[in-house]
Amino acid sequence: MGDGKKLKECLDRKGTNVRRIAKETGISPTTLYTIIQKDANIRFDFGLRLANALEIDVNEICSASPFSGDMSAEEVYPELPSGLNEALDTSRIKTYLTNSLYPLMNLFGKKSMPDVDRLLTLFYQLDDEARKEVVETIQFKLQYHKDEERAEQVKQIKGW
Repeated sequence: MGDGKKLKECLDRKGTNVRRIAKETGISPTTLYTIIQKDANIRFDFGLRLANALEIDVNEICSASPFSGDMSAEEVYPELPSGLNEALDTSRIKTYLTNSLYPLMNLFGKKSMPDVDRLLTLFYQLDDEARKEVVETIQFKLQYHKDEERAEQVKQIKGW
């Protein structure tokens, strides 16, 4: 069974349809219908958005997911040789998600994750200059609109 059939089963099980999930995730209905009809694989970034919206594990619908099976302690806390810290391999992605993104979801709720996915997708479509401006704007806004309680909670997350 391919990703398209798995997605259709999840939609049915959750009592939703393509139009509703498309609106919630920002993925076009045409794309979702094509995935289902052709039983095609789902891109991982789409898989994350769909999984968040459906409140399921991404592995249920996305064969391109690098997050299958249990994670070992070495994957959560990798010991990389000097000079390899810049390498972004599968275990580092799992480590980032385990130590950063998942705790943020636990603190602030999974409901906001589709919005976060859309913002990241839009952010990475910007050129270098525009991305720099976005970061500067956020830093400026934090000077006047910072939620101190949330900021303290975020500081408790490993690596932040």
